[in-house]
Amino acid sequence: MSHTAGTGAWGSGRGPGAPRIVVIGNANVDVLMGDVAPWPVPGSEVVIDRYEWRVGGAAGNTGLALAAMGVREGVDSDVIAHVGEDFLGGWLEDAMSGAARLTRVPHPTALTVGLTHPDGQRTFVSYLGHLVTLPEDRITAALDAARPGDLLLLCGYFLLPELRAKAPSLLRSARQRGMLTMIDTGWPDEGWTPAVRAEVAALLPHVSAFLPNREEAVGVTGGHEDAVVEAAAAALLELGAERVVMKCGAAGALLVGVDGRVVHPAPSVCVQDTVGAGDTFNAGLLAGLARGMSWAEALAPAVNASALAIGSQPRRYPSWAEVVEAAGETVAAV
Repeated sequence: MSHTAGTGAWGSGRGPGAPRIVVIGNANVDVLMGDVAPWPVPGSEVVIDRYEWRVGGAAGNTGLALAAMGVREGVDSDVIAHVGEDFLGGWLEDAMSGAARLTRVPHPTALTVGLTHPDGQRTFVSYLGHLVTLPEDRITAALDAARPGDLLLLCGYFLLPELRAKAPSLLRSARQRGMLTMIDTGWPDEGWTPAVRAEVAALLPHVSAFLPNREEAVGVTGGHEDAVVEAAAAALLELGAERVVMKCGAAGALLVGVDGRVVHPAPSVCVQDTVGAGDTFNAGLLAGLARGMSWAEALAPAVNASALAIGSQPRRYPSWAEVVEAAGETVAAV
Protein backbone atom coordinates (compact mmCIF):
# COMPACT_ATOMS: atom_id res chain seq x y z
CA MET A 1 0.00 0.00 0.00
CA SER A 2 1.17 3.54 -0.54
CA HIS A 3 0.16 6.91 0.85
CA THR A 4 0.01 10.44 -0.48
CA ALA A 5 0.44 13.66 1.43
CA GLY A 6 -2.65 15.05 3.08
CA THR A 7 -4.79 11.96 2.63
CA GLY A 8 -5.81 9.06 4.80
CA ALA A 9 -3.50 8.18 7.64
CA TRP A 10 -0.91 10.64 6.32
CA GLY A 11 -3.13 13.56 7.35
CA SER A 12 -1.49 16.44 9.18
CA GLY A 13 -3.14 16.15 12.58
CA ARG A 14 -4.47 13.85 15.28
CA GLY A 15 -8.18 13.52 15.72
CA PRO A 16 -10.19 13.90 18.94
CA GLY A 17 -9.33 11.21 21.43
CA ALA A 18 -6.18 10.26 19.54
CA PRO A 19 -3.62 8.20 21.46
CA ARG A 20 -1.19 9.99 23.71
CA ILE A 21 2.48 9.06 23.57
CA VAL A 22 4.46 8.40 26.76
CA VAL A 23 8.23 7.99 26.42
CA ILE A 24 10.32 6.94 29.43
CA GLY A 25 14.07 6.91 29.01
CA ASN A 26 17.36 8.74 29.13
CA ALA A 27 18.42 12.21 28.02
CA ASN A 28 22.04 13.24 28.23
CA VAL A 29 24.68 15.32 26.49
CA ASP A 30 26.48 13.76 23.50
CA VAL A 31 29.87 14.83 22.24
CA LEU A 32 30.46 13.18 18.87
CA MET A 33 34.00 13.15 17.47
CA GLY A 34 35.60 11.60 14.42
CA ASP A 35 36.85 10.05 12.40
CA VAL A 36 39.22 8.08 14.60
CA ALA A 37 41.55 5.60 12.88
CA PRO A 38 43.41 3.62 13.89
CA TRP A 39 42.34 3.15 17.51
CA PRO A 40 44.57 5.38 19.69
CA VAL A 41 47.53 3.86 21.47
CA PRO A 42 47.34 4.42 25.27
CA GLY A 43 49.19 7.56 26.24
CA SER A 44 49.01 9.09 22.75
CA GLU A 45 47.00 11.99 21.32
CA VAL A 46 44.76 11.93 18.25
CA VAL A 47 43.51 14.97 16.33
CA ILE A 48 40.11 14.65 14.63
CA ASP A 49 38.57 16.86 11.94
CA ARG A 50 35.08 17.38 13.35
CA TYR A 51 32.96 17.22 16.46
CA GLU A 52 29.40 17.99 17.45
CA TRP A 53 27.87 18.75 20.82
CA ARG A 54 24.18 17.92 21.00
CA VAL A 55 21.28 16.35 22.86
CA GLY A 56 21.72 12.61 23.25
CA GLY A 57 20.13 9.62 24.89
CA ALA A 58 17.26 7.57 23.55
CA ALA A 59 14.51 9.71 25.12
CA GLY A 60 16.34 12.91 24.17
CA ASN A 61 16.60 11.95 20.51
CA THR A 62 13.06 10.55 20.40
CA GLY A 63 11.62 13.68 22.02
CA LEU A 64 13.33 16.02 19.56
CA ALA A 65 12.23 13.89 16.61
CA LEU A 66 8.63 13.79 17.85
CA ALA A 67 8.60 17.56 18.33
CA ALA A 68 9.92 18.08 14.79
CA MET A 69 7.04 15.93 13.49
CA GLY A 70 4.52 18.13 15.29
CA VAL A 71 3.92 15.96 18.37
CA ARG A 72 3.51 18.52 21.16
CA GLU A 73 5.07 17.68 24.51
CA GLY A 74 2.56 18.09 27.31
CA VAL A 75 -0.36 17.89 24.86
CA ASP A 76 0.18 14.94 22.54
CA SER A 77 3.05 13.34 24.44
CA ASP A 78 4.90 13.15 27.73
CA VAL A 79 8.63 12.55 27.33
CA ILE A 80 9.84 11.61 30.80
CA ALA A 81 13.53 12.04 31.52
CA HIS A 82 15.69 14.04 33.89
CA VAL A 83 18.96 15.97 34.18
CA GLY A 84 21.55 16.78 36.78
CA GLU A 85 22.00 19.91 38.85
CA ASP A 86 24.86 21.47 36.86
CA PHE A 87 25.76 23.51 33.79
CA LEU A 88 25.20 20.59 31.44
CA GLY A 89 21.77 20.01 32.96
CA GLY A 90 20.79 23.63 32.33
CA TRP A 91 21.99 23.41 28.75
CA LEU A 92 20.07 20.16 28.21
CA GLU A 93 16.88 21.68 29.62
CA ASP A 94 17.12 24.60 27.17
CA ALA A 95 17.94 22.36 24.23
CA MET A 96 14.97 20.08 25.01
CA SER A 97 12.50 22.92 25.59
CA GLY A 98 9.26 22.07 23.81
CA ALA A 99 10.28 18.44 23.34
CA ALA A 100 10.43 17.20 26.94
CA ARG A 101 10.01 18.39 30.52
CA LEU A 102 13.16 17.34 32.31
CA THR A 103 13.24 16.79 36.06
CA ARG A 104 16.36 17.99 37.93
CA VAL A 105 18.07 15.59 40.33
CA PRO A 106 21.10 16.19 42.59
CA HIS A 107 23.62 14.35 40.42
CA PRO A 108 26.05 15.37 37.67
CA THR A 109 24.48 15.24 34.22
CA ALA A 110 25.24 12.14 32.17
CA LEU A 111 27.69 12.53 29.30
CA THR A 112 28.51 10.30 26.33
CA VAL A 113 31.50 10.70 24.04
CA GLY A 114 30.95 9.00 20.72
CA LEU A 115 33.93 8.21 18.48
CA THR A 116 33.18 7.51 14.84
CA HIS A 117 35.43 5.41 12.64
CA PRO A 118 35.95 5.55 8.85
CA ASP A 119 34.02 2.31 8.32
CA GLY A 120 30.91 3.83 9.91
CA GLN A 121 31.24 1.97 13.20
CA ARG A 122 31.04 3.89 16.47
CA THR A 123 32.50 3.55 19.94
CA PHE A 124 30.72 5.13 22.90
CA VAL A 125 32.14 6.02 26.29
CA SER A 126 29.44 7.01 28.78
CA TYR A 127 29.30 8.44 32.28
CA LEU A 128 25.92 7.58 33.83
CA GLY A 129 25.69 10.51 36.23
CA HIS A 130 22.04 11.40 36.79
CA LEU A 131 20.85 8.26 34.98
CA VAL A 132 21.24 6.23 38.17
CA THR A 133 17.81 7.53 39.26
CA LEU A 134 14.33 7.69 37.72
CA PRO A 135 11.65 10.44 37.98
CA GLU A 136 9.22 7.96 39.55
CA ASP A 137 6.52 10.49 40.48
CA ARG A 138 6.17 11.62 36.88
CA ILE A 139 6.11 8.05 35.62
CA THR A 140 3.37 7.11 38.07
CA ALA A 141 1.32 10.19 37.15
CA ALA A 142 1.65 9.48 33.42
CA LEU A 143 0.52 5.88 33.78
CA ASP A 144 -2.33 6.82 36.11
CA ALA A 145 -3.60 9.28 33.47
CA ALA A 146 -3.24 6.82 30.58
CA ARG A 147 -6.22 5.77 28.49
CA PRO A 148 -6.71 2.55 26.54
CA GLY A 149 -4.86 2.84 23.25
CA ASP A 150 -2.22 5.26 24.52
CA LEU A 151 1.35 4.44 23.50
CA LEU A 152 4.20 3.69 25.91
CA LEU A 153 7.85 3.43 24.89
CA LEU A 154 10.62 2.43 27.29
CA CYS A 155 14.04 3.27 25.87
CA GLY A 156 17.63 3.64 27.03
CA TYR A 157 16.93 0.55 29.10
CA PHE A 158 20.49 -0.65 29.71
CA LEU A 159 21.69 2.82 30.74
CA LEU A 160 19.00 3.21 33.42
CA PRO A 161 19.60 0.82 36.35
CA GLU A 162 16.30 1.65 38.05
CA LEU A 163 14.38 1.17 34.82
CA ARG A 164 15.89 -2.29 34.47
CA ALA A 165 14.55 -3.11 37.93
CA LYS A 166 11.10 -1.59 37.42
CA ALA A 167 10.41 -2.36 33.75
CA PRO A 168 8.41 -5.57 34.34
CA SER A 169 5.98 -3.86 36.73
CA LEU A 170 5.73 -0.74 34.53
CA LEU A 171 4.91 -2.79 31.46
CA ARG A 172 2.36 -4.91 33.34
CA SER A 173 0.69 -1.79 34.75
CA ALA A 174 0.55 -0.15 31.33
CA ARG A 175 -0.96 -3.25 29.73
CA GLN A 176 -3.60 -3.41 32.45
CA ARG A 177 -4.59 0.14 31.46
CA GLY A 178 -4.91 -0.89 27.84
CA MET A 179 -1.79 0.90 26.62
CA LEU A 180 0.23 -0.33 23.66
CA THR A 181 3.65 -1.06 25.13
CA MET A 182 7.01 -0.93 23.36
CA ILE A 183 10.60 -1.32 24.48
CA ASP A 184 13.90 -0.54 22.79
CA THR A 185 16.62 -1.89 25.04
CA GLY A 186 19.72 -0.80 23.17
CA TRP A 187 22.99 -2.65 23.64
CA PRO A 188 24.06 -3.92 27.09
CA ASP A 189 27.48 -2.75 28.23
CA GLU A 190 28.05 -6.19 29.78
CA GLY A 191 27.29 -7.88 26.47
CA TRP A 192 24.61 -10.43 25.65
CA THR A 193 25.35 -12.80 28.49
CA PRO A 194 22.90 -15.62 29.29
CA ALA A 195 21.64 -13.55 32.25
CA VAL A 196 21.03 -10.48 30.06
CA ARG A 197 19.24 -12.53 27.41
CA ALA A 198 17.00 -14.04 30.10
CA GLU A 199 16.31 -10.56 31.52
CA VAL A 200 15.11 -9.24 28.16
CA ALA A 201 13.21 -12.43 27.33
CA ALA A 202 11.22 -12.01 30.55
CA LEU A 203 10.01 -8.60 29.32
CA LEU A 204 8.78 -9.72 25.92
CA PRO A 205 5.42 -11.22 27.03
CA HIS A 206 4.53 -7.76 28.36
CA VAL A 207 5.13 -5.78 25.15
CA SER A 208 2.94 -5.01 22.18
CA ALA A 209 6.12 -4.57 20.16
CA PHE A 210 9.84 -5.15 20.69
CA LEU A 211 11.92 -2.62 18.73
CA PRO A 212 15.48 -3.95 18.31
CA ASN A 213 17.94 -3.39 15.52
CA ARG A 214 19.27 -6.42 13.70
CA GLU A 215 22.33 -6.86 15.92
CA GLU A 216 20.29 -6.55 19.11
CA ALA A 217 17.74 -9.08 17.87
CA VAL A 218 20.52 -11.55 17.19
CA GLY A 219 22.07 -10.78 20.58
CA VAL A 220 18.87 -11.39 22.53
CA THR A 221 18.27 -14.71 20.83
CA GLY A 222 21.84 -15.90 21.29
CA GLY A 223 22.48 -16.18 17.57
CA HIS A 224 25.52 -15.29 15.52
CA GLU A 225 26.32 -12.30 13.34
CA ASP A 226 25.47 -14.25 10.21
CA ALA A 227 22.08 -15.30 11.59
CA VAL A 228 19.10 -14.77 9.30
CA VAL A 229 17.00 -11.80 10.37
CA GLU A 230 13.78 -13.76 10.08
CA ALA A 231 15.14 -16.50 12.33
CA ALA A 232 15.93 -13.97 15.07
CA ALA A 233 12.49 -12.39 14.69
CA ALA A 234 10.77 -15.77 14.89
CA ALA A 235 12.71 -16.61 18.04
CA LEU A 236 11.64 -13.33 19.66
CA LEU A 237 8.00 -14.12 18.90
CA GLU A 238 8.44 -17.53 20.49
CA LEU A 239 9.75 -15.78 23.61
CA GLY A 240 6.42 -13.97 23.90
CA ALA A 241 6.62 -10.68 21.97
CA GLU A 242 3.33 -9.81 20.28
CA ARG A 243 5.21 -8.04 17.49
CA VAL A 244 8.81 -7.46 16.52
CA VAL A 245 9.64 -4.28 14.63
CA MET A 246 13.25 -4.72 13.56
CA LYS A 247 15.48 -1.95 12.23
CA CYS A 248 17.61 -3.39 9.45
CA GLY A 249 19.71 -0.39 8.42
CA ALA A 250 20.00 0.05 4.66
CA ALA A 251 17.58 -2.87 4.21
CA GLY A 252 14.77 -0.89 5.88
CA ALA A 253 12.55 -2.44 8.54
CA LEU A 254 10.76 -5.70 9.22
CA LEU A 255 7.48 -6.20 11.10
CA VAL A 256 6.48 -9.71 12.18
CA GLY A 257 3.85 -10.93 14.59
CA VAL A 258 0.09 -10.75 14.87
CA ASP A 259 -0.06 -8.45 11.82
CA GLY A 260 1.74 -10.95 9.61
CA ARG A 261 5.07 -10.19 7.97
CA VAL A 262 5.67 -6.78 6.41
CA VAL A 263 8.85 -5.20 5.10
CA HIS A 264 9.53 -1.60 4.19
CA PRO A 265 12.63 -0.64 2.19
CA ALA A 266 14.86 2.26 3.16
CA PRO A 267 15.24 5.16 0.72
CA SER A 268 18.70 5.78 -0.65
CA VAL A 269 20.47 8.54 1.31
CA CYS A 270 24.00 9.83 1.67
CA VAL A 271 24.65 8.82 5.27
CA GLN A 272 26.25 11.56 7.35
CA ASP A 273 25.68 10.45 10.94
CA THR A 274 23.88 7.34 12.18
CA VAL A 275 23.84 8.27 15.90
CA GLY A 276 20.21 8.29 17.05
CA ALA A 277 18.92 6.62 13.89
CA GLY A 278 16.98 4.01 15.86
CA ASP A 279 15.49 6.63 18.19
CA THR A 280 14.27 8.65 15.19
CA PHE A 281 12.78 5.47 13.73
CA ASN A 282 10.91 4.94 17.00
CA ALA A 283 9.60 8.51 16.88
CA GLY A 284 8.31 8.05 13.33
CA LEU A 285 6.61 4.80 14.33
CA LEU A 286 4.95 6.44 17.35
CA ALA A 287 3.87 9.47 15.31
CA GLY A 288 2.32 7.22 12.68
CA LEU A 289 0.47 5.10 15.22
CA ALA A 290 -0.80 8.23 17.00
CA ARG A 291 -2.21 9.46 13.68
CA GLY A 292 -4.26 6.30 13.30
CA MET A 293 -1.94 4.26 11.09
CA SER A 294 -1.74 0.50 11.42
CA TRP A 295 1.57 -1.01 12.51
CA ALA A 296 2.31 -1.91 8.89
CA GLU A 297 1.53 1.59 7.66
CA ALA A 298 3.59 3.21 10.42
CA LEU A 299 6.74 1.52 9.12
CA ALA A 300 6.86 4.13 6.35
CA PRO A 301 7.19 7.26 8.54
CA ALA A 302 9.53 5.34 10.84
CA VAL A 303 11.94 4.39 8.05
CA ASN A 304 11.66 7.75 6.27
CA ALA A 305 12.19 9.83 9.42
CA SER A 306 15.32 7.86 10.26
CA ALA A 307 16.69 8.11 6.73
CA LEU A 308 16.17 11.87 6.57
CA ALA A 309 17.81 12.37 9.96
CA ILE A 310 20.94 10.33 9.23
CA GLY A 311 21.36 12.17 5.94
CA SER A 312 21.69 15.52 7.72
CA GLN A 313 24.89 17.12 9.01
CA PRO A 314 24.67 18.73 11.48
CA ARG A 315 21.73 16.68 12.74
CA ARG A 316 18.27 17.95 11.85
CA TYR A 317 15.07 16.04 12.53
CA PRO A 318 12.44 16.08 9.74
CA SER A 319 8.95 17.53 9.97
CA TRP A 320 5.89 15.37 9.35
CA ALA A 321 5.46 17.08 5.96
CA GLU A 322 8.99 16.06 5.00
CA VAL A 323 8.37 12.50 6.17
CA VAL A 324 5.20 12.40 4.06
CA GLU A 325 7.03 13.80 1.02
CA ALA A 326 9.61 11.04 1.35
CA ALA A 327 6.88 8.40 1.31
CA GLY A 328 7.19 7.42 -2.30
CA GLU A 329 8.28 3.94 -1.32
CA THR A 330 5.69 1.16 -1.14
CA VAL A 331 5.00 -0.96 1.92
CA ALA A 332 5.39 -4.50 0.63
CA ALA A 333 3.58 -7.35 2.34
CA VAL A 334 5.21 -10.68 1.51
